[in-house]
Amino acid sequence: MRLTLLRHAVLLGVAAAASPQETADQQARRLLEDGRTYLAQGKQKQALDNFNIVVTSFPGTDSVGLALIEIGRYHTDVEGDAAKARAAFEQVTKQHARSEAAPGAYYYLGLLTLHRATTAPEIEDALAQFKRVETLYPTSDWVPRAIAAQALAHRRAGRYPEATDLNRRVSLEYPASDAAAGAQYEIGRALALSGQPRLAMEEFQQVRNRYPKSVWAEPALLRSTALYRLFGGPRPTFAPDPAFSAGAGDLLKDVRALVVTATGALWIASDKTRSATPIDAAGKFGAGFTAEDPRTLALAPSGEVILASRTAVRIGPKDVRTFTTPPEKPGALAKPVDKILAAAITPGGAVLVSDEDREAILRYDGKGEYQGTFPGARDAPKRKVTRILLDGEGGIVALDRDEKTVRVYDEAGRLLRSVGPTGLRRPADVAVDAFRNLYVADEETGVQVFNPQGQLITTIAGPELRRARAVTLDATGAVLVYDDRAQRVLRYR
Repeated sequence: MRLTLLRHAVLLGVAAAASPQETADQQARRLLEDGRTYLAQGKQKQALDNFNIVVTSFPGTDSVGLALIEIGRYHTDVEGDAAKARAAFEQVTKQHARSEAAPGAYYYLGLLTLHRATTAPEIEDALAQFKRVETLYPTSDWVPRAIAAQALAHRRAGRYPEATDLNRRVSLEYPASDAAAGAQYEIGRALALSGQPRLAMEEFQQVRNRYPKSVWAEPALLRSTALYRLFGGPRPTFAPDPAFSAGAGDLLKDVRALVVTATGALWIASDKTRSATPIDAAGKFGAGFTAEDPRTLALAPSGEVILASRTAVRIGPKDVRTFTTPPEKPGALAKPVDKILAAAITPGGAVLVSDEDREAILRYDGKGEYQGTFPGARDAPKRKVTRILLDGEGGIVALDRDEKTVRVYDEAGRLLRSVGPTGLRRPADVAVDAFRNLYVADEETGVQVFNPQGQLITTIAGPELRRARAVTLDATGAVLVYDDRAQRVLRYR
């Protein structure tokens, strides 16, 4: 506390010495801008100090609301503390409702709610926050971002036409805004999700034509490439890439799982090496994880790699978690979960752990407290789920090898759709693309691709693929599959 006060005193002293004629408003604005500069330089602690000084030492200035916005963003992006972030944003809406920061506060409150939404009422609550921006502050620069966020809420609710219309509003009415390129991209995404891939490809091309230097141009090309591979011709076409190779030696023996991260790194989990190892696009090996009896790989909503092993789940490089279930009888000890088959993290932050012994998916909150089984129905049948992952819309995908079925649930446990058992013979793994198409690695038939309605689109097979054991996708929609007999990873594109 003394060090913090001293730091504040030094900063205030420097500000006063540098510009003795500055008004309080000018000093506060300069501290705010310096804090933003610190953020851009990656100096988060120094930035937070500046923002806190603005709030505590310059309470009557116009910069307070903007500083609170930055404090809220710090709590969200750096600390991952949604409660503190919400408190900062709500302080703006209550105490600085007429400031230029207020529309931004409503926008971020909506995002906080939407990112954690698990029910329809929560999505509607987020939508209401976004609508307040346009209703209360119609001339604010935050309006196009808020309209685009409304579209995101509609997309989360599966209302794709509404999402498309709102994003088109942003693209047409606010073409120079920082939200325009993203809105154009989201038009393509919503159209693809609604079953209109050819129109989606046209919209993705518009991103590249209208906003070629934006951060959305490259993702638009990748998404268009993935769609073209599936829907650009009379039938989907996948051919093996003879130039591709990944991994070597023991890493390619007894491979249990594959996953590709947002950076393009391919992770390989091998029981032979008792590890999960990343390989970048140039073929360079990175620092991985060690684990006894690795089972599955998945990606958290944050993008971190999740490695499920027999007795623990590792989330990222340092977070290793073990689990227990409550005692079955009074006075008994909690029972450890030591036969883990798979694990994933939901958009709402719950940890799902498939337990072979209990034949159920167990649900834990972010603090590791047991919340029951997933789905939560009391009469739910026993299942040994061997793979859990998320689709791009927050759906929870679960593969039951014994039942030869893939099921997709929402966070509340409501069944959205399923594939199998008809048509699946020995399903070993499953992956899902950005448009909710399922790719099932079957040890007898190859990789079968199903659309969101459960219809078979195509089967990837050939003499070079003898037993598909694990599957994942890269950003272009190329399929990476581990052949257990040849002990190699193939890429089809």
